[in-house]
Amino acid sequence: MPNSKRNNNSQTPRLEQKLLLTKTERFYLNILELPYHILREKYLPVVEIDDTYHPYSEDLHGVLVKLLPYLGLTDQEEKVAEYIIYNIDSSGKLRITPLELAEKFNIQVQQAKELIDLIFTEFAEEIQQNTVNENLMYIEPDIIMTPEKVEVRKIEVKDPIIAKALQMREETLFRICEEIRKVNEYFLRGYRKYPQIFTMRYMARLLGVHVSTISRAVRNKHVSTPLGILPLRFFFGRILNKKIVLQEIEKLLKLDSELTDAHITLVLKSAGIQISRRTVNKYRRMLEILQNNQNDKTTPSTGG
Repeated sequence: MPNSKRNNNSQTPRLEQKLLLTKTERFYLNILELPYHILREKYLPVVEIDDTYHPYSEDLHGVLVKLLPYLGLTDQEEKVAEYIIYNIDSSGKLRITPLELAEKFNIQVQQAKELIDLIFTEFAEEIQQNTVNENLMYIEPDIIMTPEKVEVRKIEVKDPIIAKALQMREETLFRICEEIRKVNEYFLRGYRKYPQIFTMRYMARLLGVHVSTISRAVRNKHVSTPLGILPLRFFFGRILNKKIVLQEIEKLLKLDSELTDAHITLVLKSAGIQISRRTVNKYRRMLEILQNNQNDKTTPSTGG
């Protein structure tokens, strides 16, 4: 029958697509969402794995400063943003006002507010992770990822329902991170500046699960890599924005203005930025317009 495949698939509905979930299904999804350190506190004993890949503990400021370059800020904005970060106290509160920030760096108060909002919006998860629990001395990664392998930290319990939920969590995280690892070997080895990123929808299609399953699995999780501990959502595209791509293209054109769009596309892809030649051409024209506007402003007018 032509619809037999569709009917077979419909017999195994995904949990998130059902209107009503059983108590056990809700429990499985809650376990999937919880980070390692909370699960460890709730369900001991812990089966520890080789933690030689775990980097030394980092404080809030170190974590945020490490992620700053991926916001696509200018050099001046990055200096201001770093100052903002080092003025976030241990409870996650900012010790300076936008007015004080504006006066110190000679910028508009509105720009100061926007940079503060950017830091607290983009890094909300990291700030919460590092300040919500004063007894948590460092981020405990849920996953260890090297260029060669992925390992999910395990917790073993005797209760069969809890054990099954933990096993499903481990399998889901492993499948997600294995896909990430396979396309990010060069990034993990330090050969690429940026990671290859996924959308959650694409990852869901790849694994045959609902997109909300990916969202739950990624939320509040951290992965230990040779580059340090990174939030798992780092690999899901929120950081490589339009501004950072424009900056990379501008840098390349300053080195060689004769580069073709095809050459720029190849260079960006080798750095981990997935982009089409058509998009490169569009951004290149945007840079040319900006440059022409700047030249018009700096060219003195000749009076009659």
